[in-house]
Amino acid sequence: MSLSVKKGGMMIKKKSVTLILAILMVISFCKKDVKIIPNYLRKGTVEYHTNMGYKYMSLGSFDASAKQFQIALKKRPMFMRAVMGLGIVYLKQMKFKMSLQEFKKIIDKNPDNADAFNFIGIIHSEQGNYKLAKENFLVAANSKTYSNPENAFLNLAMLEMKQKRSDKALRYIEKGLIKNPEFVQLYNLRGNIYENKGFYKKAVSNYERALQLSRVKDISIKINVARGYIKMGQSDKALSLLENMLGDAPSTQVRRLILDMIKQIEDK
Repeated sequence: MSLSVKKGGMMIKKKSVTLILAILMVISFCKKDVKIIPNYLRKGTVEYHTNMGYKYMSLGSFDASAKQFQIALKKRPMFMRAVMGLGIVYLKQMKFKMSLQEFKKIIDKNPDNADAFNFIGIIHSEQGNYKLAKENFLVAANSKTYSNPENAFLNLAMLEMKQKRSDKALRYIEKGLIKNPEFVQLYNLRGNIYENKGFYKKAVSNYERALQLSRVKDISIKINVARGYIKMGQSDKALSLLENMLGDAPSTQVRRLILDMIKQIEDK
């Protein structure tokens, strides 16, 4: 996956930012209802194949993951965790029509399933159906049974950003932070918006908060912080941060990006 810098942050090519953020939500979903009971460990059971599906998904082996979910559903049609998993796999593969069919099955069976509404919103957003996307995100965000409504508020903010409505995006970010004051991606997105508006001090404050809350100290957030320092005229702080990042760069592309930023500072 190649990276480039543009005003407002690091831009990810090939896949949309909304879809990348959607994948983050899979992590929180996969942790739900994982029960360590015999059927989840016994080979050949529905639960076993479902768990294997999520395991392969986490490893990026999407075809293998889909196969495991399909085996589970052949044994027990409409086993909810398997249907959800298959829908998520298809979403990751950008097979939107197939993904939508799986999530609609869940809604037909359980009209209160906020996760399904949230993923349906993502599909519509990816397809450019912004009105339908917003309707589904709003259902999820305001569901009284949704344990992670901040995910839906993040998606609502991203949807507004796609339509260049940053003030409306900020409104949904605030709502999301009320639900979860420690949600890293909301701070990072708010930093992007403030940076685009030229409010560099506010941008850096949000990036730093995101970095503080990030368990893995996401290098993309560090790059945002460094870029904010540069725009604030704090080149020494930016240079120190960038140099420290070089050893942690996960790919040649990211390392090249960091080196280009260092060169930009040194050439001034």
